[in-house]
Amino acid sequence: MILKDIETGGIDAECEDFRVSEDLESAGLSDSLRAVGQLNPVILLERLPRPVIVCGFRRFAALRRMGARAVSARILGAADCRVKHPLELALHDNLAHRRLLPLEQARAAVKLRDLCGFSRERLIREYLPLIGLPPRENALESCFAIHAARPELRRLFAADALTLASMERLAKLSENEQDRFAALMPAARLSASLQKKTLDLLDDLAGMNRAPFTAPLDIPEIREFLRDEKFSSFQKGEKLHGALYRMRNPGVTRAESDFAARRKRLRLPGAIRVLPPPYFETAELRVEFEAASPEKFRELAAACHRVAGSPELDELFKGNLNF
Repeated sequence: MILKDIETGGIDAECEDFRVSEDLESAGLSDSLRAVGQLNPVILLERLPRPVIVCGFRRFAALRRMGARAVSARILGAADCRVKHPLELALHDNLAHRRLLPLEQARAAVKLRDLCGFSRERLIREYLPLIGLPPRENALESCFAIHAARPELRRLFAADALTLASMERLAKLSENEQDRFAALMPAARLSASLQKKTLDLLDDLAGMNRAPFTAPLDIPEIREFLRDEKFSSFQKGEKLHGALYRMRNPGVTRAESDFAARRKRLRLPGAIRVLPPPYFETAELRVEFEAASPEKFRELAAACHRVAGSPELDELFKGNLNF
């Protein structure tokens, strides 16, 4: 390899054939370059009309942002690539000092297939373990699906707003539906468990109604609370799941209305809350109240005691059991 300083303009930085890193911005790297300068060279590959980057994409990007006119580089020739493909060199360079992120694992798998021409069997046997994945067919398929996902889904996945399982499912949708679901996420934040439940409900509704996967997101109720600023993003996520559940299970809406009417007949003070189980999945009720003084506590406890033997309370429980 040849070591020399090369002007930044003399390098084809637009070619990303050998890029493995997902994020090219690194504050720590920029701080190091400002403090002590460039310690490690950028690795380039001879190519006409200009050499291309093999290793050091983040280093080169940081130096260029800092206004460097030249970078220290090692240049690979054809003889240097007889044993290993330049992409393999880039991969080992990254793995020498860090674990690859899931999006980087996906990019590496796709490029090993497309640039190196490696067979599926070889990718599974040799390269999935190398990049930190189990040597299984479904792990390779997951890489291909993730890499093909739309940019906004990729951004959400990188920010841990989407689980791996959710990413794999969403990546199989059309580009339009991927974009529509991604546009929802800044407003409604879904926990890992709610992501699975919400995607299951959208799948069910799409099949039941023979409609697009994201069609339920257009109903006025959902659009209204997603715009409502008094709810947090996590509250909106819970409300979204609840609205989809009721659409999938219309009996829940009827049960809620019936429960509210039977609860009203108890004539309890407004400070006492009698709540049904979520989606009426069990018969249990929850009773809540808050008291700021012993007197208030006794008053609310007495109100609960008053209805304990009432037929209205029996009807409230019977209604739950009958749902």
